[in-house]
Amino acid sequence: MNVAKNIKILILAGGWSNERDISLTSGKSVYSALDNANYNVLFLDFHTNDKNLLESHIKKNKISLVFNLMHGEGGEDGLVQKFLDEIGVEYIGSGCRASQMSFDKVETKLKWMSVKLPTPLFSEFPSVTDEFIQGLVKCKKVVIKPKSSGSSVGIKLIRTDQLNLKNKGDFLNSVYEKYEKSIDINQYFIEHFVEGDEYTAPIIHNKVYPIIKIETSREFYDFAAKYEDSGTNFTFPEFDQNMLEIIQKTTLSAFESLGCNGWGRVDFFLDKELNINLIEVNSIPGMTNHSLVPMSAKKMASLI
Repeated sequence: MNVAKNIKILILAGGWSNERDISLTSGKSVYSALDNANYNVLFLDFHTNDKNLLESHIKKNKISLVFNLMHGEGGEDGLVQKFLDEIGVEYIGSGCRASQMSFDKVETKLKWMSVKLPTPLFSEFPSVTDEFIQGLVKCKKVVIKPKSSGSSVGIKLIRTDQLNLKNKGDFLNSVYEKYEKSIDINQYFIEHFVEGDEYTAPIIHNKVYPIIKIETSREFYDFAAKYEDSGTNFTFPEFDQNMLEIIQKTTLSAFESLGCNGWGRVDFFLDKELNINLIEVNSIPGMTNHSLVPMSAKKMASLI
């Protein structure tokens, strides 16, 4: 972190999303690390959507740099970034527009498709077509996802043999039944499930750090697997040089195509033919003791 130790840094955490507790843990971890390294650092639990409160705290304490670790709504969707831009203070990470785009999974996928980056086929529920539904016959499972949410909150996998693929109406009714709770179809989309292994590419200073393979005993890498399970397995796979370069180029392009910068994480699958399937960008990854960016950074340090 190339930051002078005499400037005041504010760790921004908490927020009001369903990821508030994780954000507080992330923020406190980073605060402790910087404090122990003798940086001039303060901590703010920004618990309410109040720009005046934030501005007052920043100006009162003469903050020069903000490290935003608010996860989810308010922290990753461009709102806090907009506040910080208007206040006129520097901050670490992606700006307002890039945060908005990366937080919206549908907008992210549309952007990737427009620049020929590989991502699983998908459809928003209101615009699902009979052709798309018939294409699901080739999939063992589908993934139902909220457009904007982090930490895998609200994601559900459904076997296609449990769905009615006759037409749009029957299909939507069977999804509602299997999802097991009412959903606003305008806020969800459906994605082809990728049969393969899950990986993440941490990015720091716009450089891809060691790739991590994620293995969980659960159906997928969900909230519990991320933050609660001790049995989730993380390894640093060895790829041949050509494959590694392809992964690094593709994931960095995925990150930068959205306008993201500074740091983040790109999640992807490799299918059985080793094709890359980009899933999402996390512009403010977790920094807890289960989190992947610090794990990868530690691995990078051991390689230097």
